[in-house]
Amino acid sequence: MKNVTGIFHTSETKQTHRFWLTRDGIEKEILSKTAEKSLYEDHSNPIWVLRHSLGIDQGAEDYSSMDYERYLSQDRKHLLEKFLTKSGIKDLVYRGINVPVPSSFYSHAVGPIHAGVIEPGHFRFIVEGEEIQNLDIRLGFQKRGLLAKMKGLNKDSISPYAEAISGDSTIAYTIAFSKAFEEAHGIQVPEEVNFARTVLLEIERIAIHIGDMGAIAGDIGYYPLQGVCAMQRGVPLGVMEALTGSRFGRGALSPGKVRLKKELTESFLNDLAKRIQDVTSDVAGHFERAANKSTNRERLQICGVITHKQLKDLGFVGMVEKCTGFSRDLRHHDPSYSLAGESINLGLDAGQMSGDAWARFYLRYEELKNSGRWLTKAIPVLKNFHKAYESLEKTKVSKPKAGVYFGSAEGWRGPVLVSFSLNSSGDISEAYVRDPSVLNWHALELAVRGENIGDFPLNNKSFNLSYVGVDL
Repeated sequence: MKNVTGIFHTSETKQTHRFWLTRDGIEKEILSKTAEKSLYEDHSNPIWVLRHSLGIDQGAEDYSSMDYERYLSQDRKHLLEKFLTKSGIKDLVYRGINVPVPSSFYSHAVGPIHAGVIEPGHFRFIVEGEEIQNLDIRLGFQKRGLLAKMKGLNKDSISPYAEAISGDSTIAYTIAFSKAFEEAHGIQVPEEVNFARTVLLEIERIAIHIGDMGAIAGDIGYYPLQGVCAMQRGVPLGVMEALTGSRFGRGALSPGKVRLKKELTESFLNDLAKRIQDVTSDVAGHFERAANKSTNRERLQICGVITHKQLKDLGFVGMVEKCTGFSRDLRHHDPSYSLAGESINLGLDAGQMSGDAWARFYLRYEELKNSGRWLTKAIPVLKNFHKAYESLEKTKVSKPKAGVYFGSAEGWRGPVLVSFSLNSSGDISEAYVRDPSVLNWHALELAVRGENIGDFPLNNKSFNLSYVGVDL
């Protein structure tokens, strides 16, 4: 399977760069002028990628006079009728929305202010009785102007901005930007240094997965697992802090640089590995007890289902893809994992990956086990890091070649993608960021159709998408 997963149109060169997610990783192509003219009609380009990448402000959305069945349709022709005008395609930002509501149904909004300390987002439901018929999600309440602020930045100043794209994916985004800048400057990074980044990426993954497993358990009223996860999430965050000085890895990575604790002694690293081993075993054990309770399984199974057809047609990525039994995990192609003695196991129990909230719950458990097992072997290998890093520090950095570069990494939500146009001085003139949530918010919209309105918080938690990753 192959999907378009990003589109970056550079205003300077007037070129359109299209990114494909394949089983072999992410590939870039430059579109011909003919292909550019048919961007909207080309079925390869998911509508939500087009809206994110090329969308423009067209004011409030008013669909109140649109035929209801046509409004709900996911047929590409009907979607273009909704979003494409003479001015271009509408962007994803909320500026007001009116929806068609049959006489026996009702519509209501949730947000932008929510009953919790989370980012703002507008959720517009159409409901019949207690059953959700449709959901429209719109973000954009904290427009940070992040892409504009990246203009003029270079390899030495980009990291604080990369870290701020989505704070729970600090490591994933700084790796992606680092790869792109290193290609531009011809920086050859030793495998031991790439390996260190990989270790931090997996620590980030299990920390978030543990937190999410607990949050889902809390939403179904299974508090033993919620309590364990709330406490144990601090263990991988503590390991991250012990290695980098920050619980979320802030300041640890930048292009051509990795900052780890100076004294990576054998005993220190073995202790950190033991902490990861113990927390993985403890949380996995409590998850297995939760999974053995039929009431927990029944609450999550056949709830918020994503189908293979939706996946193929709409280009969903990361956990949303994996929960249906497919996986184009970018880690498959990363040789640095093998430095631990063996590569990471990316296998998931196919019997559990049925596209529902249960699958999204279960795959976090599987990835926790796989990443935890790998980290237990990998962390002690960091003893070789400083020697390799010293050679990197002595390497002369070349002047950058002007052009368009991109980088990606398999974050815990899925593949993050960044691209930018670089001038001959090494400064960014234009930037593009595609968080996995750009595509996967629409997956949530579809997953809750036909679900009880009371199940929305549970479904939302099972996806745990990024508001700010879209609201740049």
